[in-house]
Amino acid sequence: MKPFLICLIAFLTLSCSTEEDSINSYIVVLPIDSVSMPQHFEVGETYQIDLTYLSPSNCHYFNDIYYDIDGNISHVAVLNTVADNGNCETINLETETTFNFVPNNIGTHIFKFWQGKDENDEDLYLSMEIIVE
Repeated sequence: MKPFLICLIAFLTLSCSTEEDSINSYIVVLPIDSVSMPQHFEVGETYQIDLTYLSPSNCHYFNDIYYDIDGNISHVAVLNTVADNGNCETINLETETTFNFVPNNIGTHIFKFWQGKDENDEDLYLSMEIIVE
């Protein structure tokens, strides 16, 4: 996931800024603080997963959920667009968003919610195992 996020951020940062723009906009990946979801799933049913994260400034706007599934493991992060006009103020506003998940296979599904990096620049995850019946 790390190389993809770095490439995505670099691409979007470079593609969104020009000398003529008065607003510098780019995409950032924000850590997820908490997750609320059912403890088990049934194949074919739709489940809402609630995420909470901190919006660092009044220039951060929800963009999308980064969601990558590999077999029975899903990596999840929050993407924000930053529209920096030079007047951004730090707010650290607790923000909530949701996404839907529809399991296709019986067994254990592992969600890895990105929570930032540690002091060694290693990705940190909140891992949750869910039984799919």
